[in-house]
Amino acid sequence: MEIEEEIDDEIDEEEEIKEKLEEEEKKKQEIKEEIEEEIKEETKEEEEIKEDIKKEEMIKEEKRSKKEIEEIEEEIEEDEEEI
Repeated sequence: MEIEEEIDDEIDEEEEIKEKLEEEEKKKQEIKEEIEEEIKEETKEEEEIKEDIKKEEMIKEEKRSKKEIEEIEEEIEEDEEEI
């Protein structure tokens, strides 16, 4: 009878260890998923920032082009006045 109890105790211990390992694995997986989600969010934010920067650069270029056009128009007007 004593041997059976020992065997039962060992089986119980093994089950406990197995459950703990499964819990740890589950926690690890949850942490991994959280990290992946954070990375995904950060990547999305970075892309949005890049897009904003692109838009700002386009606006600056457009303003620069408008200014150049205005300067050329002024030169043309001055040239016409001289003639």
